[in-house]
Amino acid sequence: MDVSQYLEIFIDESAEHLQTLSDCIMELEKEPDNKDVINEIFRAAHSLKGMAGTMGFKRMQHLTHDMENVFQEVRSEKIQVDSQMIDLLFKCLDAIDGYLENIKATSDEGEEDNEVIIKELNNFLAKANGEAAAAEAAPAETEKEAAAPTDNGDHKLYLQIDLTDQERDAVMTAKDSGMHIYGMTVMIQKECLLKAARAFLVFREVEAFGEILVYRPSSQDIEDEKFEQEFSFYVASPESFDKIQNAAKNVSEIEDAVGEELTDFSPRVTETETEEKKEEKPAETKPEVQAEPKKAPEKKKAPAKKNGVGKPATSRTVRVDIEKLDALMNQVSLQRTVWYPSAQRKREALPIRDSMNRLNIWSESPQAFMNLL
Repeated sequence: MDVSQYLEIFIDESAEHLQTLSDCIMELEKEPDNKDVINEIFRAAHSLKGMAGTMGFKRMQHLTHDMENVFQEVRSEKIQVDSQMIDLLFKCLDAIDGYLENIKATSDEGEEDNEVIIKELNNFLAKANGEAAAAEAAPAETEKEAAAPTDNGDHKLYLQIDLTDQERDAVMTAKDSGMHIYGMTVMIQKECLLKAARAFLVFREVEAFGEILVYRPSSQDIEDEKFEQEFSFYVASPESFDKIQNAAKNVSEIEDAVGEELTDFSPRVTETETEEKKEEKPAETKPEVQAEPKKAPEKKKAPAKKNGVGKPATSRTVRVDIEKLDALMNQVSLQRTVWYPSAQRKREALPIRDSMNRLNIWSESPQAFMNLL
C-alpha cells in the first residue's frame, strides 16, 4: 500500500482549505462576532489537522491542532477575537503554506517545527482562560486515556481470525524459527478521512520490528478502504509486544491498539460447527429406533397387490408364443408396404389377404385367432 497515491489529493484539498482560512480570517478581522465565519475557520482548521495526520505530516498536524483549539474557545465565547489573534492566525497561515510548499517539492513537510508560533498559540489560550483551566484539562485527558482500554475486550478481533493453510504454515515457520507471534487489532478514529493511508502508516511502523504475516481484512481490502474503523493482523517479531503496540499507537488518528502474544494456531471451531456436530449424533440413532416400524407398511402393501390382481377378468388376456407373434407382425408389415395391382401378381397377394383375414379374426376374437395358430 503506497501513501503517495493520496498525495495529489492532499495537496489540492489543503490548498483549498488554506485559501478558505485566508478569506475567512480577513472577513473575521472586519466582523469579529460573525459566527458563520468563526465556524468556517474552525471546520477548515479541523479538516487540515485530520488530513495532515492521515498523511503522517505531524508538524503540520500539531500546528493546525493548536489553531483548532483556539477557535474552539472562540466558538464557545470564552475568547474574544482581537487584532492580536488576527496577527497570530496569519502567522499560522504562513507556516502552513510553508509546509505545503515543501510537500509539493519533496513530498515531505520539512524539519521546521514552528515552535515559536505554537508557543504563542498556547500562551494565548493560557492568558484567555487562565492557568487553572489548563490544569483542569490535563486530568480530564488522563481520565479519558485510562477509560479507553475498558473496551479492549470487545475489540480483540485478532482472536476471531480463521487462518488459511498457507497463513498457518507461514506462522508456524516463523514460530519455529524463534519469533514471537503477536495478534493485534487497531482502531482508527471515526473522524479520520483517509483510513487506508493511516493503516499503511501503522504497518510501516510495526514492520520496523518484525514481519506482518496475516491481514484481516486482506491487505488489498485495507488499501481499498473496504473496512470500518478496525483492522487486525499477525506479526512475527523478536521484540517485546510493548514496543510493537507503542509503535502502532504513536501513529496519528489511532484510537487504540490492543493485542497479545499467541501460541495456539489450530483451526478455530465456531459455535455453529459445534452445534452441527451435536445434531449429527442423534441422527445416527434414528435408523435403529425406526427400523421396526418400517416393516409394518410392507405388510400392508401385500394385500393391496392381491386385490389389484383379482379385479380384471381372465378372459381379457391371451398368452401368445413370441415367435408366432413375430411372424404375425411381419405379415402385417408386408400388407402395409406391398401391393400388386397387375393380374400377373394376384396369386402372390393371396398370402397377404390370408394374413388380413387372420388380423380381422384377431380383432373380433383373440381366442379364435389363437385356435388358427
